[in-house]
This record gives sequence, structure tokens and C-alpha cells, in this order.
Amino acid sequence: MAFLVTGGTSKVGTVVARLLKDDGKKVIISSRSGRAPDGYEATKLDWADISTIDTPFISDEPIQGVYIMAPPGLSASETIVPFIDKAVAHGVKRFVLLSGSAVEKESDFGKVWKYLDDQKLDYFVLRPTAFTDNFHQFDGASIRESSQFTTAMPNAKIPFISAVDIGELAFRALTNEKNERSDQCVIGPELLTYDQAAEVLSNVLGRKITHNIITGEQMSQLYTEVLGIPLQTATFLVKAQLDMDAGSAERLWGNSEVFVGKETLKVWAERNKSKLAPALNV
Repeated sequence: MAFLVTGGTSKVGTVVARLLKDDGKKVIISSRSGRAPDGYEATKLDWADISTIDTPFISDEPIQGVYIMAPPGLSASETIVPFIDKAVAHGVKRFVLLSGSAVEKESDFGKVWKYLDDQKLDYFVLRPTAFTDNFHQFDGASIRESSQFTTAMPNAKIPFISAVDIGELAFRALTNEKNERSDQCVIGPELLTYDQAAEVLSNVLGRKITHNIITGEQMSQLYTEVLGIPLQTATFLVKAQLDMDAGSAERLWGNSEVFVGKETLKVWAERNKSKLAPALNV
């Protein structure tokens, strides 16, 4: 039996795939290109092209579990829902969905979660807070080029969570004989403001890193015009930032129901130091 990791070349997806492989499981990685790193079976799956949803199930080995990473935007559910139907028809028994702590099942961005629940499938929804890895994925260019990163959160206290820790929980959720719950918020081991995060990065990188604060409207413009994020997703992300600034992520701290990761921002920054080096030195 095999496991399918969608978005298998993403930060969390690569961790999930590696842990499954290290555990002796056969891993099939799907991507828009249909390519995968050496050692993994590859298959093409493009959420923007519904004609590709059959492709992962051509494999000779039955797939028992699927890790789902949805792309930005509400329209993804229009492809993911029929994909889930195809997966069930091909004998898939468990689904693990990467979502977010700001997403509720009944919300527009919770459509895939709600579908899994409505169909009474065996599923687990990962609901992480802000990714530590966003300091590279979204802010990396700004940190390298101008030694700063930008948010609309002057006051937020965040339990930053790394892709390594999220991937560990996803692996467990895929391979447990039975999950005792169907969703869980995922937080990191420390609570930091973005100013404190800038101090940590400064100490590790050996140069002053500044937290630049802008308005929610300016943040939405940065997401759409600079990072190319769809407007609906940008609007959701800005709302999530403003909610976190009002304490939504901080309220998860100390909650016995959440999963707490192990990797601190300092450890993450040490591991990714070369990726945040000044542009001329990359």
C-alpha cells in the first residue's frame, strides 16, 4: 500500500514524504510538473486542471492515505472535492488536510474540510498558526535585500510553527491506526511578537533585521501586487493577521487541546541561515 502526498515538493509536503519513506512506506509525490525528487514515484496532479485528478490512481499499488495541500484561493475546492470522490472510489481510507488555525469548517475556506466531514470519511485536519517558514517563503527576498520583513501586526504574539513540526503531525495522522480526533490546532514552542522575532533573526544572521509595520490595506496590496496572491486569499490572510493582532493566535497558547511543536525560531533560523543571507552572498 502507498501514500500519496499532494504538493509533495512543498515545505510541509517534503517532510511528510521523507518521514513516510523513512518508515518504509511507498510514497507517491504529485505535482503540477509530474516530477518528484529521486527515490519517489512521481505523478501529475494540477488542482487547476480537473482532467489530472485520475492520474495519481494509475499506480499499480493501491493508495491507502492521501495528504492534501490545497493551493491559494476558494476555487480549489471545485477540483479537490471530485478528487476526494475519485480517491474514495479507488479505495483510499484516510485523508490528512493542511488548513490553518484561522479556518473554520463552516467558512468559505473550509469547504474541503466540511466535505470530508459530511461524507463521514476518516480524515484529520491540520490547523497550524503562522509558519516559521514564512520568514523565508514570503519574507525571504525582503530580508536578503533590505534586512526587513513586513506585517500588519504591531501587537500580535504568535506561537510560530515550523514545517518540520507540522509534517511530523501529518505523518502521525496518516499512519496512526486510529486518530482520536479529526482536527487539531498546531502551535510552536514559544510565544513571540514580530519585533521579538526580528531580534532572534538579527542575532542569528549577524545583522539588524527590522520589523516594518503597515496597514491591513497596504498588506493586501503587497500580497496581490508583489507576491501574486489571489485577491480572495489575500483578503483572508489580512483578516487573519488583524485577528492575530487582536490575540487569536495568543489565545491558543496554553490550550491543552493543541499540538505543540519543538522547533524554536532560533533553531529554524540557524538551519535556514544561508537562505536569508544578504542578496550578494546567496
